[in-house]
Amino acid sequence: MTHTATPAHPTTAPSSGRAPTRTDPVAAAASHVVGGPLGRHAVVGRRGWRPAAAVLSALSAVFVALGVLQKNHCVSTGWATPGSLWRACYSDLPVAVAAPAGSSPWSNPTMQGQPPLTALITWLVRTIVPGGSQLRLQQGMFAWGAAVVALLIALAVCASAASRPDSPWVAAHIALSPVLITSALISFDALGVALVAAGLLAWERSRFPLAGVALAGALLTRPTLGAVLAAALVVALVRGHTKGALALFVGAGATCVAMFAVIAVWGGDPFTAFTAWRQQGAGYGSLWYILSFAGVTLSPAVLTGLAVLGWIAAIALGAILAQGRERLPLAPIALLMLVTVMLTSRALPVQACLWVLPLIALSALPWRDHLVWAGAEFVYFITVWGFIARASNMAKALPSGWYCLFTLVRLVGLVYLVTAAIRATRSSTVASSEDGDGGRRAGLTAPAARERRVSLSSSTEIGRR
Repeated sequence: MTHTATPAHPTTAPSSGRAPTRTDPVAAAASHVVGGPLGRHAVVGRRGWRPAAAVLSALSAVFVALGVLQKNHCVSTGWATPGSLWRACYSDLPVAVAAPAGSSPWSNPTMQGQPPLTALITWLVRTIVPGGSQLRLQQGMFAWGAAVVALLIALAVCASAASRPDSPWVAAHIALSPVLITSALISFDALGVALVAAGLLAWERSRFPLAGVALAGALLTRPTLGAVLAAALVVALVRGHTKGALALFVGAGATCVAMFAVIAVWGGDPFTAFTAWRQQGAGYGSLWYILSFAGVTLSPAVLTGLAVLGWIAAIALGAILAQGRERLPLAPIALLMLVTVMLTSRALPVQACLWVLPLIALSALPWRDHLVWAGAEFVYFITVWGFIARASNMAKALPSGWYCLFTLVRLVGLVYLVTAAIRATRSSTVASSEDGDGGRRAGLTAPAARERRVSLSSSTEIGRR
């Protein structure tokens, strides 16, 4: 009697229709550069998510390299102002060499007011930059920073691909996004992007303490990214997964406490960044900054109140969306909450466009909508530097009226991105239901529902035995 060997681990059946060149017209048109769309008889998914992640990680490095090329003027001559503004090649990375590295991230004056993990990674890179002239120091810091950013983007791509093993090419929304060229090398925000992607991967695999750790790390990199952690807590609580919410909270709380303890032991103030934020006025990119041109100047206290109201509105909107019958996954809900917080913040830096990339990657967003949003970000990137440099040459600077217009275009683009992501995810929910997988393939079920499904499957298997 012949026995068929049983694989040690269950394998996922290859999919024949999850390739983006089969479902997305923009992806299909772009694929002609490398030979055209996938054939009708080709099998997708036989080797899992790793080959797609490897290809996309390499391509993301190309986009980061294009970002270096975009900043070539500053790389050659230095980051002095106003030249770096007129040439649109400004970056925070070389600013870190303005003072010695110091014995800790918080002993460097240039790091004052930076979020904890942003200050830490900047200091670590600064310590390995060899000495030399000011230009050599800037070039070394930028070169090492670009290498670190490329690695972080690659990690975000791998995490997003692993989150969707049946459709790993969604990670192309990170690897091939045009905003990488303009914004990836402005600062170390790529660390927050990688941590969000890692947190979403842990969430998809129901590893809630680990998800809390990663998402709290994103918060400590850019506080606005705490909206993703808040979204995870809201979804878990609304859908009745109290244990998951508690595990998220414990993981996040332990991470924050540990980070604050390290700062205190290292001689820093854990709340310096919060104090600096609370005292700031309205900054570039903010809706409230536009009001200043109409003669309405909001005090820091009022701006803090508006930011708090934005967080409350984000939580309320996330809870409403999480209660919907479609049972949307975490990504579009988190995107809604994150953009709500961004729209009500006192400042919205150019590199904020990077924050949403892991969320749109897991929201089944069509590439047409991605490019429309990226176009708005491109326009803002080109124009904002000419406005910031107005103090050096008012005749050449962008008029305030045009700056307000392009800022509004950018904010409308963010709203458009959210609506497009929610619409696309709902369409994906319907398609998944018609395929008979109940939304599992796109990660559309809530954690509690997944546990019930696993429990039911186990009971059925026992009954068969």
